[in-house]
Amino acid sequence: MKTFTIDGFARGCKAAMNKGDNRTLAAKQFLEQTLRDHDLEAIIEVLQVALPPGASIGEMIVHASEELTMLFARVPPRFQSGIHNHTVFACICQLRGEEVSTIFEPAEAGRGLEVTHTLTSRAGEVVDLPADVIHCIENPREDYSLSLHIYGGDFGALMDKRSLWSTNGHEEMAFNFQELLAESVKTMKKNGNNKGLEALVEAIPSAKDLVECL
Repeated sequence: MKTFTIDGFARGCKAAMNKGDNRTLAAKQFLEQTLRDHDLEAIIEVLQVALPPGASIGEMIVHASEELTMLFARVPPRFQSGIHNHTVFACICQLRGEEVSTIFEPAEAGRGLEVTHTLTSRAGEVVDLPADVIHCIENPREDYSLSLHIYGGDFGALMDKRSLWSTNGHEEMAFNFQELLAESVKTMKKNGNNKGLEALVEAIPSAKDLVECL
């Protein structure tokens, strides 16, 4: 097995995306080759070390540049997120557990959103999402979901272009990580997902106030 490094992956992925016309497909194929070339647990170890101590939901980025953002997603058991977009393409490279994306589109009546389908990524698989996707994610299992998310742009520079949609009413609003966390709590409360709420507070103790107040 080859040695996985964040810098090496970023260089290789950017080079792959710059070779052809379809950057999304190139990134997905590069991720799939990365999974064939490296041990999944070794990739996880490198990504864990790259995170700052006590990293929370807004601090999981391990590489950011104009062309590429790499985010190490550590999704607590049974967690369900709020609905959001990216504005750039994304690929989810699942390293451990599962991650389910529920995909939405604007409702025909012109108000709110409606579900179109779901995508599930399992350990050793890669799922791609187009730049205009609107989705929420869920970890359906009782253990952590670990994955490498890559995005075709600089997330830090895109924050003011991204959106959230409210859990109740699907009203569009400006994106920020704290509001994403709040909508995630509302989603889990709406679904009676106490296990997800408990796991969230264990992972991010500061979320306890949100769980108690919302």
